[in-house]
Amino acid sequence: MIYLSRPIIEEFYDVYKGVLPEYLPIIEHISNGPSVALEIRQENAVAAFREFVGPNDPEIAKYLKPESLRAKYGHDKVKNAVHCTDLPEDGTLECEYFFSILQ
Repeated sequence: MIYLSRPIIEEFYDVYKGVLPEYLPIIEHISNGPSVALEIRQENAVAAFREFVGPNDPEIAKYLKPESLRAKYGHDKVKNAVHCTDLPEDGTLECEYFFSILQ
């Protein structure tokens, strides 16, 4: 469990700035409480985890993947229960960020 300051979240989510309309609300939401960072190790970890968490929008997740984390625990595109990296090559970078750089 880790408390992430607004500057850290802004740095981490910088790639989404100007891309996601929900960028600022996401920054605000994540910086308001604790987060749990996980490193998942398995074959095709990013694809498997993305399948497990479901679509980014919980409303879509409820329709397409009703058993996914976002379908069960997400509220909207900002409070969607979990961040999941987009690309397999980013998984390693994000783990390095949380478990090496921030430490």
